[in-house]
Amino acid sequence: METLGERFQRETKYRRGERPVASRILSHPDEFKRYPNVPLIRLPTPPLEEGTGIWEAMLRRRSVRSFLSAEIPLEALARLAWSIGAVRERSYGSLFRVVPSAGALYPVETYIMVNRVKGLEPGVYHLYIPDFSLELVVSGDKSKTLAHAALDQEMIAQASAAFIWTAMIDRSRIKYGERAFRYVYLDAGHMGQNLYLSATAMGLGCCTIGAFFDDEVNSVLELDGIQETVIYMGVVGIPAI
Repeated sequence: METLGERFQRETKYRRGERPVASRILSHPDEFKRYPNVPLIRLPTPPLEEGTGIWEAMLRRRSVRSFLSAEIPLEALARLAWSIGAVRERSYGSLFRVVPSAGALYPVETYIMVNRVKGLEPGVYHLYIPDFSLELVVSGDKSKTLAHAALDQEMIAQASAAFIWTAMIDRSRIKYGERAFRYVYLDAGHMGQNLYLSATAMGLGCCTIGAFFDDEVNSVLELDGIQETVIYMGVVGIPAI
């Protein structure tokens, strides 16, 4: 019997002689998600000349799962956010970023759960790309709740911050149809690797996470799980060893 995963792989294949069909979405999804009723907290532009070089960072990169309960500077968080959301070029009506995305559609949104970051209150923030700013969308310490939702992985509560990536699939689906589901996960993978490398370059530990109860994480972020849903996470902090 064909499994759900096997059916997905088969039905999203490209075949010669068949024209790819885009999804029948009636209106084009918004390019950026914005929370209009919360203030923007502008992140500092990080200096790019400091830190470990790219080759050494790749060599040293590994998953760290034990962290000190310590603050990281706001500038460090800004560097991490820059590595996954910085705009490198504005052209053809799009904001091209430091991570690749199929068709430059960028269906992945970034949220940051702040546990211990100097100058920021604990809570869940949304990264607003056009202004390189944070929007506080859920106030308060959500570390234990998120750790419990991620199969009780305590490193989420120990870390200084957790990056949470969600998919707004219709942004990609309007062009690529059902194959968009493949591209969304590839996009998230690019962002996860950049988080690893930027954390390593600063001497911080990082570990990405794919095991969680989707609906519970969506509930923390106050998402419907349909138009927008969690797909990936990554924690960052000061290594305990």
